[in-house]
Amino acid sequence: MKIMCIEKNKLPSRIVDVTVASKEDIFELIKDSNISWIERPLAEKDIKYKQFIPYVLLEREDGLFACYQRHGTETRLHEKYSAGVGGHIDEPDNQNDARKTMETGMYRELSEELSNFQKNMIDLEYLGIINEVESEVGLVHIGIVFVAKCKAGYIPTAAYELKNMEWKTKDEISKLDKELWTELAFRLI
Repeated sequence: MKIMCIEKNKLPSRIVDVTVASKEDIFELIKDSNISWIERPLAEKDIKYKQFIPYVLLEREDGLFACYQRHGTETRLHEKYSAGVGGHIDEPDNQNDARKTMETGMYRELSEELSNFQKNMIDLEYLGIINEVESEVGLVHIGIVFVAKCKAGYIPTAAYELKNMEWKTKDEISKLDKELWTELAFRLI
């Protein structure tokens, strides 16, 4: 399966050469013509490219955030806690517009990872970009952070990959052994 990527040198070094949480608008920084579709096994090893990963923080109306301990397909993150839901943008998500393509992929991922996902029951807000250069995972991925604020009465439930999902305060999450992306994402709130 081909996934949505961009050549690292097409993004500003202030974003891709450092560990950062930035409120810059990714869609202002990229041009649709700069998007590449690369087979995932190749992209996972090629540090000349960054794979776009929508990273969605789920927030209930009472201010609690979803978090879970990783055990899915990304073995390099196993046992770490995460507050981000999302994943790769697959070529079938392509809408010939970067923003629409990312939204299509993000909603697909949410519907796969949440057993009762209802698009009309969240208010989605773009927060910014996260990047880290401290791990193998970080060298080939760039996080596009959103918060999905659940509307009154709606509480998403986890599908299999997030089966141990819990709802916690930001303070409780800050004390967990978590992936760096979660820490960076909360800097954008």
